[in-house]
Amino acid sequence: MDRTQPAIAATLTVRVPINATGSLADGATRVVERIDAVDRLEDATVRGIDPALNDTTVDLRVRVVFSDLARRDETDAKTELAAGVGIKAVENVEPEPAETAEPERSPATLSAVD
Repeated sequence: MDRTQPAIAATLTVRVPINATGSLADGATRVVERIDAVDRLEDATVRGIDPALNDTTVDLRVRVVFSDLARRDETDAKTELAAGVGIKAVENVEPEPAETAEPERSPATLSAVD
């Protein structure tokens, strides 16, 4: 996996049309995946559902990776997500740490506290 593009975690409120195909979770993730600045959606967890007359609002916790330089900081990420069609609200935008393996240390480099 290419970890040069940092991931962002955010809580989103997404509108899913009543006639959308698949489950509400599928519809909500498609809304996020269609945002131009989003390269890929790595994880999505449904946190709440609010049915209405013409659509259903779904609260999601997502982990997304942005394409190219679309995300320079949390403010830019929030702006890019909020500009997506079907996104009602964006909250709690946080950078996700890159996944890195801790290098193995030889016995000669271990300290007494290890």
